[in-house]
Amino acid sequence: MNTRLPAAVPAPGQPRTSMDELMLAMDIVDTLRHEQSLVERELASETRDADFVARVKQIYASQGIEVSEALVRQGVEALQQDRFAYVPPPRSVSVRLAEIWVDRWRWTKRALIAGVVGVLGYGIVAVPNAWMDSREYRSFQQQYLEVSAVAHALKERQGLVSARLNSDLAEPPGLVASPVAVIAAEVQRDFPTIGAGLAGLPLDVVSKSAFARDADAARRAVTDYRNEVERHRTTLERVEDRLADAHALATGAHRYDQLARQLAGLALGEGAALQMRVMQERSAAALASGEVGSAHLALAEFERAMAQVDLAYTLRIVNRDGVQSGVWRYHEDAPGGKNYYLVVEAIDAGGQVLSLPVTNEETQRTETVSRFAIRVPQSEYDKVKADKLDNGLIDEAMVGEKRRGEFDVDYRVAVAGGAITEW
Repeated sequence: MNTRLPAAVPAPGQPRTSMDELMLAMDIVDTLRHEQSLVERELASETRDADFVARVKQIYASQGIEVSEALVRQGVEALQQDRFAYVPPPRSVSVRLAEIWVDRWRWTKRALIAGVVGVLGYGIVAVPNAWMDSREYRSFQQQYLEVSAVAHALKERQGLVSARLNSDLAEPPGLVASPVAVIAAEVQRDFPTIGAGLAGLPLDVVSKSAFARDADAARRAVTDYRNEVERHRTTLERVEDRLADAHALATGAHRYDQLARQLAGLALGEGAALQMRVMQERSAAALASGEVGSAHLALAEFERAMAQVDLAYTLRIVNRDGVQSGVWRYHEDAPGGKNYYLVVEAIDAGGQVLSLPVTNEETQRTETVSRFAIRVPQSEYDKVKADKLDNGLIDEAMVGEKRRGEFDVDYRVAVAGGAITEW
């Protein structure tokens, strides 16, 4: 059976038929509809009704179905009245909703596909852009944090400098009062300007939202802040340097006073007194000028001279087993091509060996050593050599004496000048 329609209700005034007859009638109508051209041709002439009915019966008979002539006529009549025909309902909102509901799985698949495509498209475009934006902000944030760290360190240094102001500038010794006053004026001019621009930038300038809104403006703000921090750093370093100068001058003045008092308690020879007075005056002038480097060098020379003039010792030839008492070195300019040396030690009044600063004539380096060799003529060298070979002892071991208040050693033997510290 070919019909796809539900069972129809008989037309008004017609007798009710059985279900089989109704279904057969519906099938006849469906068959006639498929043979529409044949029906129109046959129905055009009522004289051929009998032949048409017979032909339809023959169609069903070929399929093994027996139909009555009355049933065929009912089918023709139903076709003419459009019975069993499907008439679609009007396209109302409810009908459209019903159609969507019927096709819901198809629409769901379409929506899922569209959603997946949309998500993929967003991921392809938006995710890389978001990653790039995030990376740029992290770089910007790192730059700001680095500048902020420098600013924080400068604020801590500023606090330390503030604590030093009184100690380094208050009541300097009279010798350096004038240069320290100049330094104090410079510090008082520069120090108050430090710190005003180290507080950092407002959050609404360096936040992620502000950077996303105007990255160039945020970068300019950080650049300006870095320049401001750098300006404060330069000023703070200048203040620190000047305070260090003031401290060095004050410390040097105290050292000078100590050396001057020590020098006043020494009985100096005429030559040593003249040399020490020159060094003392040179140190005082350097301190008063405020030149820290010159003052440091002058004080160091004054201090070394003071240590030297205050020493008292005798120079004795070393005479112990396993230690050489004399050495000689090849030298092309020396008589006979050799230089001769006696190995000596400086012994104080208590019998202790002293360490002295000695300039090695071969290397021109000054070293502090407890044993060194002084250059002597070959005759003096041979004399000591013969003395030691006589009985294994050096009877005349003392070669010179250094008295307190004098710079130079009073030698008891002939010397050629110069010394070495290695052999």
